[in-house]
Amino acid sequence: MKTILTITISIIFLISCENQQKQIEESNNKTETIAKLVKGTVYGKPISEEYILSSEDLPNQLKEVEEISIKLKGQVNSVCQMSGCWLTLEIGNGETVHVTFKNEAFTLPKDITGQTAVIEGDATKEETSVETLKRAAKSEGKTQEEIDAISQPITEYYFEADGVTLLN
Repeated sequence: MKTILTITISIIFLISCENQQKQIEESNNKTETIAKLVKGTVYGKPISEEYILSSEDLPNQLKEVEEISIKLKGQVNSVCQMSGCWLTLEIGNGETVHVTFKNEAFTLPKDITGQTAVIEGDATKEETSVETLKRAAKSEGKTQEEIDAISQPITEYYFEADGVTLLN
């Protein structure tokens, strides 16, 4: 009887040690995941290093969809000089994406133009038709020659960021 009891206690002890080792390994894996954040000055939500695209990829990502959740890395083109409540990021071909901050939860320094930033959030595009552009030009008092020169719709890109990390 004592032998059966000793064997049972030994098995329980071994199982509990194995479970404890698994918990330690899982805890270590979580720590590694947390440690893989973009390094820099964080505003809003910290951003993980996974799946960051160049800001120049934004137009391609939005070719088939109107909205996408995405992380982008690019150069800051301009910043709101009143309060740092928005920025524009270069996306190539002289175009930019206008970035605002979700729930106006944070602002940025006003002197970050030219720095590299990583942003995470939701990107959208809006296309303005030629007809709408011509009506707007007419209401702005543009000449008929200027109005007639409008021949292509304009696509504008917008981004609502949960977080911005300025790279040092």
